[in-house]
Amino acid sequence: MALAHINLSVKQYFNFMCKTDFERRIFHDTYKEFQKKSRIYSLNQHLHTFLQMQQANEKASSLHQKLQYSVMNNITALERKMPVLNDLEDRAILFDWAELHICSSDLLNKGAHVVSITYTSPKLILHEIIGDLLILSYNGNEEETLMVKITENLIVNYQHHESLVYS
Repeated sequence: MALAHINLSVKQYFNFMCKTDFERRIFHDTYKEFQKKSRIYSLNQHLHTFLQMQQANEKASSLHQKLQYSVMNNITALERKMPVLNDLEDRAILFDWAELHICSSDLLNKGAHVVSITYTSPKLILHEIIGDLLILSYNGNEEETLMVKITENLIVNYQHHESLVYS
């Protein structure tokens, strides 16, 4: 029996201290794209940080999406497997959605460039909570359960649907 239907989300940060090839590609590709796409918001190079650009022109927020397009192939290559969330048997949790966000960036300092990707799982069935463990299964595959440890990076999105009860 299901306690609830939930989604799990986890955020991965990318900065100049990348460790894996995937992280390096995301970091370098998004910075290169930031250099290209932010020129129209830099006001003839008077503004050089992402924050300054957003404060001067709210349309600069569209850079989040523009940078995401530059790394879609890298995200697709993950084959829907979250690189930062596994169950206790070390199987990657699947994601349906990945969203890139620019945390900070600077046209004059690549070291200040930080982006994040938030991965969100498909709808999962929460069967039980035991201490800091979630017992889950994918919708439509209730027989195969996953055990995921609750961490400070994990966000649990509870989906509550009102239903009419007849008596």
